[in-house]
Amino acid sequence: MNKTAVFAGTFYPEDAKELNTLIDSFKGKTDIEYKSKAIIVPHAGYLYSGHAAMAGFMHLEPSENIFIIAPSHHENFTNIALPEYTYFDTPLGSVEVNNRLIKLLAETYPCVVSNVPFDKEHSIEVQLPFLQNIFFPQKQNAMEFVKNLKQLGKKLRIVPILVGKCDYRLIADIIAEYWETSSFVISSDLSHYYTHEQCRQIDTYTANIIETGKIDCFEPEQACGLIGIKGLVEFANNNDSSIIRAEMYNSGDISGDKDKVVGYGSWFLFPDSKNAFIEKYYKEYIFNVVRQSIISYFNEETFVPEHIPPVLLEYGAAFITIKYEGKLRGCMGSIYPTKPLILDIIDNTINAAFQDPRFIPLTMDELEKIKISISILSSVERIKFKDERDLLSKIYPYGIIISERERRAVYLPIVWEQLPDREVFLNSLKEKAGLPPTYFSKTFEAYKFNTTCLSEEGFDINETL
Repeated sequence: MNKTAVFAGTFYPEDAKELNTLIDSFKGKTDIEYKSKAIIVPHAGYLYSGHAAMAGFMHLEPSENIFIIAPSHHENFTNIALPEYTYFDTPLGSVEVNNRLIKLLAETYPCVVSNVPFDKEHSIEVQLPFLQNIFFPQKQNAMEFVKNLKQLGKKLRIVPILVGKCDYRLIADIIAEYWETSSFVISSDLSHYYTHEQCRQIDTYTANIIETGKIDCFEPEQACGLIGIKGLVEFANNNDSSIIRAEMYNSGDISGDKDKVVGYGSWFLFPDSKNAFIEKYYKEYIFNVVRQSIISYFNEETFVPEHIPPVLLEYGAAFITIKYEGKLRGCMGSIYPTKPLILDIIDNTINAAFQDPRFIPLTMDELEKIKISISILSSVERIKFKDERDLLSKIYPYGIIISERERRAVYLPIVWEQLPDREVFLNSLKEKAGLPPTYFSKTFEAYKFNTTCLSEEGFDINETL
């Protein structure tokens, strides 16, 4: 039994050639280096959300089965709904449903097995042409053909799941159970029908929750596919993985109508920390930004970086350390994330080079002999302790922040190289905060964090000028 395409001609073109051309136009020239087994993508009309959706789909890794987990907009039911259809049709052809897996899911999880919830639902249908276009493109150059040889003879099989009134942990359990043999598409738009500025604020808050894994802070109004998103974030939290931003904007950015807009975002799962992802893929970009920031300051210009990777627009905190001929020449940074990471890096680069009160401002003559390192901080976690001895047992090998009322001081993890003794480390940190080394009280607080350290061999002025 085939499910006919209901939204061809409205949400996306009904002519196959026109549809492929439109989808291809969303791809841009970005060379995607990392493929993920799980993505979050929007499901609105292609003219509005197509670029955001493609930013996510370009990261999707092909698998034996592709789960599409989407919200139900029209039918009310408990837990999840599974279809009885054998195929889902689109203008690009028919996509096979893995009915064997559907049957297994129905036997294992609380669900409704019925075609009714799917018949007028767009949140799954609009994802299918992207899958067909990406995994089985109509036009390929020689290099793309070679890359896609392993796909020859393979079928694209989907496992469509609609989510009703459901505990997000059910979705996390399904993802965990089928992770080894499957990929996952979580279908969701973001906030609905706020003004452009309100939408940006709400969606930025939503993005921060997704990217930090703090799913208890979610409210239903933040995203229509909230349960699916929470399920994937819960899975990421349980598996030491991160959710990385690929794109985010709203319909007002496309149409120009700023009164009632809808937010769109896409993310992908990375099996390590966000900072590890940044180090692996964007170290060179970051150092180019650092160098340009310093040169622009000398030229009394405001530097605005171009083509900022979305992951660097996530809020983050960093310390910038500058050394000249092996000696400290400036070090400034942030402890808590209060702005996009790339802006924090730029601001602290200028602070370290020109506004560290311990040093005179950097000079142009020094540029070729300085070395710069960037420490990107993880989230800060409070240390619970009974007494000072207990605290000493918990501070190594982390970056440590201590706080006593209005007094505060921080050491990066690298300081352990100079102060390897825990008691000496803590006493020195107390003195930095303006406290006696023997000081301790019931109101004394301590926090820990890790850093990802990026370093370069030297400042090549010729690369910048």
